[in-house]
Amino acid sequence: MSKLSESAYLVALYRALESERSDALFQDPWARQLAGGQGQLCQALLGDVQQYADVIAIRTHLIDKLVQERIAHGNIGLVMNLGAGLDTRPYRLNLPSSLIWLDIDLPDILEYKHQTLLGVKPRCILKRIKGNLVDSTFRRSLFSVIHQLSKPALVITEGLSGYWTEHQVSKLAAHLSQQDRIGWWILELAAPTVLRGWHMQYSQTLYDQYIGNGEPAFKFAPQQGPEFFQTWGWQVAHQYDVLDKLSHLQRATPLVHLRAVMKRVLGKLHIPQAIPSQVVLLTHPTGSRAKRNNSWLPSGQ
Repeated sequence: MSKLSESAYLVALYRALESERSDALFQDPWARQLAGGQGQLCQALLGDVQQYADVIAIRTHLIDKLVQERIAHGNIGLVMNLGAGLDTRPYRLNLPSSLIWLDIDLPDILEYKHQTLLGVKPRCILKRIKGNLVDSTFRRSLFSVIHQLSKPALVITEGLSGYWTEHQVSKLAAHLSQQDRIGWWILELAAPTVLRGWHMQYSQTLYDQYIGNGEPAFKFAPQQGPEFFQTWGWQVAHQYDVLDKLSHLQRATPLVHLRAVMKRVLGKLHIPQAIPSQVVLLTHPTGSRAKRNNSWLPSGQ
């Protein structure tokens, strides 16, 4: 298993911690088991950072919301979860039984999840496809399968693109835009300031040294924000400010306090500011996607 894949255990641990809260945003009853001791190891390498557990929790909650609203709208027959890791949405979300859900990731992490969840029945048609998404040959074979399924598709890249270089993300954006069945894409983005702050605080920690093999673990934080993807025809349908959502939930982490201060200061100076962390729904208007109902937008709750 690649060290990068092992970050999935840390995310599972954070989802377990959220599920155990009295005010939990979601319930993931398998997260603690999936995290195992490896999740505790990754947390020890990173340090005790509850603020990042809260960010993962709200990110999970917002993506849950977008997935369910997009499917409820009635024109999604396929979900592609790229870099699925230890995500359990096919088991815990209320999904149509006819929906096809593809978990796509490296072989070891998917096999571990399969073995851990033996006997647990997914709520839709779940298939696992093992391969390296960085490999363009694998991606082409994957998209060939998608074309054969001939169903309107939604793509999720939660926790994937941040670890990739701008060149790798650009190639993925281009490949996705060429698939006439893929009309929607959910991803999360960090601002360059967040990336720089992470590198300053954690670049010398065991976590970055272990997960990143001595290189920065996180690489992609485009200056343009989601407009970065306009080059390939992707348009922003909706975006959530993660820290604003945390503030509304009264989870006052240091990141939330810093965000509030920056908004006040830059607002007075009339200086535009990037959203530090956001969950974005992108849409692509070409091909068969033009037949969809463009009036749909997620609810504001």
